[in-house]
Amino acid sequence: MLFNSYEFLFLFLPVLLAVWWVVACVARQWLPMLLLAASALFYVLWGVRFFGLLAAMIGMNYAFGTALDAMPDDRPGPLTRRRLLGLAVALNLLPLCWFKYSGFLADNINALLGTRPAFTPPDLPLGISFYTFLQIAWLVTVYRRETRPEGFGVYALFASCFPYVVSGPIVRYRQFVPQLGGLAAPDAAHIAPALTIFVIGLAKKVLLADSVAVYANSVFNAAEKGFPLTSAEAWVGSLAYTFQLYFDFSGYTDMAIGVALLLGIRLPDNFDSPYKSTGIVDFWRRWHITLGSWLRDFLYIPLGGSRAGKLKQYRNLFLTMLLGGVWHGAGWPFVVWGALHGAMLSVNHFFRGWARGRIPETLLGNPVTRLCSIALTFLCINAAWVVFRAETMRGAGRVYTGMLDGLRGGLIGSWETLFANNHVQDAQPLALLALCGALVWCFPNTREIVFGRKEGRAWLSWTPSRAWATGLAVLTLGSLILLSRKSVFLYFKF
Repeated sequence: MLFNSYEFLFLFLPVLLAVWWVVACVARQWLPMLLLAASALFYVLWGVRFFGLLAAMIGMNYAFGTALDAMPDDRPGPLTRRRLLGLAVALNLLPLCWFKYSGFLADNINALLGTRPAFTPPDLPLGISFYTFLQIAWLVTVYRRETRPEGFGVYALFASCFPYVVSGPIVRYRQFVPQLGGLAAPDAAHIAPALTIFVIGLAKKVLLADSVAVYANSVFNAAEKGFPLTSAEAWVGSLAYTFQLYFDFSGYTDMAIGVALLLGIRLPDNFDSPYKSTGIVDFWRRWHITLGSWLRDFLYIPLGGSRAGKLKQYRNLFLTMLLGGVWHGAGWPFVVWGALHGAMLSVNHFFRGWARGRIPETLLGNPVTRLCSIALTFLCINAAWVVFRAETMRGAGRVYTGMLDGLRGGLIGSWETLFANNHVQDAQPLALLALCGALVWCFPNTREIVFGRKEGRAWLSWTPSRAWATGLAVLTLGSLILLSRKSVFLYFKF
């Protein structure tokens, strides 16, 4: 069941809210158990066998967490707390490796040996990457004595809560559990902003992401099949995917945050206008914030962070992003994407260190220079998304070839020459890309609209007014009309 489906919008969510209100009025202490039951039902509707894997991992990890909490730090013998944690992490990674990477490994072995494929990769369980990272983080915090198990029911709810278990945000235990004691019947103070956030997210997904996806798919599918691409078509395809991914994933996150807020739970922010970033370092502080913080806390810092000199810092950045690319998917394009971001992060860190206290640092504060930095960063991000989207390196190479031709003058000519292969047949994609760019760079993000900025209200701020209600109703109606073209969220496959 998808957030952007009639079943969720007109059956699951209304029934849950009605039952939630009744239970809150009669026996509020049962609300966490109701949320746990709703989360189990939500996941079961995707597939019972996948739910069995999630339930088994929850039981296994709670047992490991309880053992880690009870074991003294100085325990003698072969089974120390550190080794127990290592065993727990390994057992968590085994299902992820089997379901996500076994097919990739088999394909590469067959390619090396020149043999025919004799292995059918298993279906990927929904959300396995997210709930694996979520539970590993909990085990590590228990190992570090930063948190303690508070009962199996509480842990099971944390590890399976339906607003975020499928595709994030990657919530930390200490962010979630303290809120359970305050669960109550929703009131107007929560319902109005929650519905606003949800509707904005729904519109992002249905009206924007799914609309530009048509052109991204057309161009990238043509590249995979070896069909010719003009420079204009290559650039339209790459930009379409860049905006599709942003509005698709940030739209899902908005809906997850909105649903959770309806139930009285505040989830962490996951996006902070990432395409307004002035550098790749800034980008990873704004894009998929909870994944970035997970990679920092559980990969980058344990690898050594910046503690052992600049060269090792750059190595650690590269390795962290390389593993981050592998986390997203099993395939060489994801490996290359992670390597690209690792290299760009290292270069950006080097430049920032070199510029500190010098003239370039002063110039970067200039508005014109800042705009140039945003534009250059966006072009780098867009270029990296090409290999992220492509199914093969050959397909990515064809799109890159077309884009590079554009830099040599291939974006000049009549409509017939610019879009000669009919992958783009009218001006609609250009208008959609212009709209997406205006929303990304000229408008505040969802959090700023609803909750404001640290320095004050954004120029576009939500208020419980008739004008806002009308605008949101129009967005809702438009989204409901287009829900018939069902599409899953992009990050479901990661």
